[in-house]
Amino acid sequence: MGNEVFNESHPYQYAVFKTEPKPGESGILVRPESVNGLTRKNFIDRYTPIDCVEYYKEKRPNSNFLGTREYNPITKKYGKYIWKSWAQIYDLSKLFLYGITKFNLCPEITVNDDNYKKMRFLGFYSRTREEWMVGSLGCQLDSIAIVTIYDTLGINSIEYILNQTELTTILVETNNLEVILKMKEGNKLCNTKNIIYIHCNEEKQNIEQTIKTLKNLGVNLISYETIIATGKKCLEEKDKEILNKTYKKISDDYPFLICYTSGTTDNPKGVMISGRSLQLTPNFMYIVGYHLTGDDVMLSFLPYAHLMEHMLFSINLVFGTQTGYYTGDTNRLIEDVQELKPTYFCAVPRVYEKLYHLIMDNVNKKGSLYKKLFNKALDIKLYNYKKYGKLNHALFDSIFFNKIKNLFGGRVNYLLSGSAAMKIDMIQKLKVMVCCPFVQGYGQTEGAGTSFLNSIYDTCVGTIGGIENTSEIKLVDLPEFNYLSTDVNPENGALEPKGEICIRGCFFKGYFKNKEETNRIIDKDGWLHSGDVGVILTKNGNALKIIDRVKNLFKLSQGEYIAPDKVQNILVGSKYINQIYLDGQSQYNYAIALIYPELKECIDFLKENKKIGDIDYDKISYEDLFRNKIMEDEIIKDCNIIGRKLGLKGFELPKKLRIIAEPFSVENNLMTPTLKLKPGNIRARYNEELNKMYKE
Repeated sequence: MGNEVFNESHPYQYAVFKTEPKPGESGILVRPESVNGLTRKNFIDRYTPIDCVEYYKEKRPNSNFLGTREYNPITKKYGKYIWKSWAQIYDLSKLFLYGITKFNLCPEITVNDDNYKKMRFLGFYSRTREEWMVGSLGCQLDSIAIVTIYDTLGINSIEYILNQTELTTILVETNNLEVILKMKEGNKLCNTKNIIYIHCNEEKQNIEQTIKTLKNLGVNLISYETIIATGKKCLEEKDKEILNKTYKKISDDYPFLICYTSGTTDNPKGVMISGRSLQLTPNFMYIVGYHLTGDDVMLSFLPYAHLMEHMLFSINLVFGTQTGYYTGDTNRLIEDVQELKPTYFCAVPRVYEKLYHLIMDNVNKKGSLYKKLFNKALDIKLYNYKKYGKLNHALFDSIFFNKIKNLFGGRVNYLLSGSAAMKIDMIQKLKVMVCCPFVQGYGQTEGAGTSFLNSIYDTCVGTIGGIENTSEIKLVDLPEFNYLSTDVNPENGALEPKGEICIRGCFFKGYFKNKEETNRIIDKDGWLHSGDVGVILTKNGNALKIIDRVKNLFKLSQGEYIAPDKVQNILVGSKYINQIYLDGQSQYNYAIALIYPELKECIDFLKENKKIGDIDYDKISYEDLFRNKIMEDEIIKDCNIIGRKLGLKGFELPKKLRIIAEPFSVENNLMTPTLKLKPGNIRARYNEELNKMYKE
C-alpha cells in the first residue's frame, strides 16, 4: 500500500472557503467535508491514550503493541525486537500506578491556575522508551499530569519548571542523573525529593556513585523495577488500601500532558495538552491517505518530551499499530530501522538530510558511470512521478532503488516529515528513491500537534497541505509587512491571500499558570494566532504555504523589511548551502549571511580547474573554507540566481557571507529542540565575525 500515487484529482482540494472575507482578513477555510461542522470524534470513539489502550486490550489483547530490542550486556550488542502486547502494557501501567500510589509520590498540590485549582504531577526526564509510556499510561489512570523535561532546556529553565509545577517526583533515565546531581548541589532542585530512575543499557561508569551521592544529599531514589515490583506486591497481597482506592481516570478534556516549549527567549511556557486534542488527529490522517492497521509498524525515536512524537503515538493508538523503540543512540538508527522494518517512517528534516547524503555518498563511491546511470534513472522516475503520479519503475527499482528502500527496512509505505521546512528537491528525490509517498506536516505545540498535512495523492511539493478536519483557519492582514488578504498572484491574477495564520477549533488548553501569555496568543473570538505567515494557493486546492514568521523580521536602513525565514528557506536550495542564517541591522542597507556549507559540492567546484592551486582537494575541510573568497563569491552568485528565479528582491539577498565550520544545532544551543534557529544566540556566538562583515 502507498507505493503508487495517482494524480487524476490533482490539484488536490485541501479546503474551501465557508465564509466571505472581512476587512483585514481572509474568509474562513475548512476541509470540504467539514463545511457543516468540525470533527469531534475518531473512528474508535476513544479520546485519551489510556482509553485507546483499553479499547485494544479488549479487542485484541495479545497483539503486539510496544517493542524494544534485546540487549546482551556481555557482548554489548543489540538483537531482535521483543514485543509486549496491549494487555501486558496495560497491566504494567496499573502496576506502575499502584507503586507510585504506595510510595505517595504524586501528592495533590494547589496550583492556582485559572482553570485548575488542584493538580497532581509527575516529571519525565528520559529518552523515548517503553518505560516512559508505561509511566504515562499509569499516571492517566489517576489524573496525574505529565511534565516534560529535557537536556536542551538548560538547568535554569528546568529549575523554572520545577518551581512552577512544584514537582516532588521525576522519572529519570540514569544517564540524566548527573544533571539532577548538579542541580541538587546548586540548590536548584526546588521541591523535588523523589527520583524514580530507569537503568540504561549503556550506562555511564559513575552511575552508582552518582546514585549514592544523591542519596547522601537527601534525595529519595527508587528504581523503576522497584515501583513495578511494589505494584505487583500490592496486587498479590490484595492490599486493600491500594486496590480499593478510588482512582479517577483522566478525562478527555483534562491536560494529561504539560509540554514545555523552549523558546528563543524568555522562560519556557507549559503548554497544556488534552487527550482529545491528540486523539482526533488520526481521522485527519485517514482522509489524506494514511490507512494503517494493526500490522503496521513505526520506529519511535523522536523525544516524547516534544509534542510531535506524542502526536505520532496518538496515531498508533487509534489505528492500533505497533511501536518499536530505538536503542537510544541515533548513530544506530539505521541498524534499528533495518531490524524493525517499519511500514511507515516519521522524522525531522535533519534526519532525512543525513540519510539522503548517505545515499548520495554511496552512489558517488561507485564511480562515475554508476553515478551517471543512477542520475538518469532518477530523472526518469521524477518525470514519471510529476506527470503520472507513479513512484515505481519495474527496471530501475530492481537495479538501483530497492537497495535504497532497504535502507529504510524494505517495507516502508509512507514517509512523513515535520518540525521544520525541508528542501523541495530532496523530498521529491526521496519519494522516488524509496518508492513511497513523502509528505510534510505543520503544527505547533500550542496547536496540539499537526494542524496541516499534505495528502499522499498530491504530487506538488512546497506546501503544508490543508487544515485538519477538527479546525478552521483564516489569514489576518499584516499591513506593516505588506502581507494582505487581498493579495493576488502577479503571474496568473489569482487571489492568493497572505497574512498571519490563525486557527480555531482543536488546540491546547492554555499555558500553565500564565493567563497573560494565553490571552496574547488566543483572542477573544477563540482564534489561536500562530505567529507564522502563510499564503493560500487558490490554484492548488487552497493549499497553505508558510512564507514567514511574524516576529522574525528586520528593517534595513532604507526602510525595507526583510523576512529572514522566507529568504533562508529559498536560499537553502543552493547546492552549496546546508544551513543559512540571514542577518540585518537597521543602520545598514543590506543583509549578510552565515553559511554552513555542503562540503562535497564546494570541493567539486574548487577542484574544477584547480581554483585554489595545486593541492589535494579531497582533503579540504570545513575549516579550510572559512573566509575562502573564491567560494564565498560563488555562493553569493548562486544565491542571486536562485533568489531572483524564486522572486526575491535585490535587498533581500545577502551582499556578504561567511562560511562557518560548525552547523547550527540543538547541542550548541543555536537551534531550538524543534529545529528553529535561535537568532539571538547566533548573533552572540558570531558577533565578532558579523561585525567584521559589516565593516569590510
